[in-house]
Amino acid sequence: MTRGPGWIEVDVRAIAHNVAVVQRALGPRTHLCGVVKADAYGHGVDLVLPVLMHAGVTTIGVTSNEEAHRARALGFRGRIMRLRTALRDEIEDAVPADVEEWAGGLAHSREIDAAARARGRRIPVHVSVNSTGLSRDGIDLGSDRGRAELAGIGRLEGLAPIGVSSHFPCEDEEDVAAGAAIFGTQADEVIALLGRAPALERHCATSYAALTVPSSRFDLVRVGAALYGDTAARAEGLRPALRLVSRIAAINTYPSGSTVGYDRAHRTTRPARLAVVPLGYADGFHRVLGGRTHALTRGRRVPVVDRLAMNALVLDVTDVAETRIGDEVVLAGDQGSESILGRDLEAASGQIAADLYTAWGRLLPRRVREARDA
Repeated sequence: MTRGPGWIEVDVRAIAHNVAVVQRALGPRTHLCGVVKADAYGHGVDLVLPVLMHAGVTTIGVTSNEEAHRARALGFRGRIMRLRTALRDEIEDAVPADVEEWAGGLAHSREIDAAARARGRRIPVHVSVNSTGLSRDGIDLGSDRGRAELAGIGRLEGLAPIGVSSHFPCEDEEDVAAGAAIFGTQADEVIALLGRAPALERHCATSYAALTVPSSRFDLVRVGAALYGDTAARAEGLRPALRLVSRIAAINTYPSGSTVGYDRAHRTTRPARLAVVPLGYADGFHRVLGGRTHALTRGRRVPVVDRLAMNALVLDVTDVAETRIGDEVVLAGDQGSESILGRDLEAASGQIAADLYTAWGRLLPRRVREARDA
């Protein structure tokens, strides 16, 4: 069976390198939770988790039960933390995998409590507070109601609170520092309201915060994007670990003044040699990228000129005369000395790069990048 029109390649050596970079930056006193949610950001739990285990990472962050159960099947015996509020049936199903749940308020904590009673076990939880102003699932301590909710959570017998958590809404150094200061104060209040020992674990930092603002690290940091080489943090030496690859299916030459693609969105200004790549928005390459991004072929940048089709896009390869049908095309990642980086895709799409590559991991075949491809 052929590889198909498009696929992603994951460089596990780059991930191992990035883990080491992060561990050095954090130092030995900061506990690292390696985040493998969204199937390891599209890179594949099966590929990423063995790297984390080899590096001595003993806590991972997931969102789905599939990720949690897969981690156990792969031999992971450490802690598994869920990084979102879960539905009751999810919580019950996750008990055999010993998942630590994210508690988003008193009402949600009662759902966890009901699941715990149904399973006959106490469930460890991390209580989310709105210290940073994300206003998603955290309890707001600016009111008596929030404090009453925390006290109520402390009385639920099916819960075993082990942590207090928050999440930053902005990748901005001053914003992170201010939010971390508020979180530090509120975490102490949470511990008191829950009636727990001071050993309750405190955590709010993800990749950017952990690598940029040391005061945000507290007891644990939840690092995902940096492991895959995609973060705005000032971290030296991180390497992108993913390539999006296809091949040229057809090449044709059109006269100057020809319109290209849907809505006649592009018009040639010279005789143009145009190449068809059998990858489109149905494959997770968002239509907004049409006419705004580049690809690599024969080690050179060429523009994506049309408004993408569902399963095809068009490159202008006029300036790369040696291009042939069957040539490799890289839409993200490196080829030779050139690269299409996450920031390039962000500038073209107006969205974070993870919005793209997490989808590619679900929609396209995935394989390990071999050393000879480096």
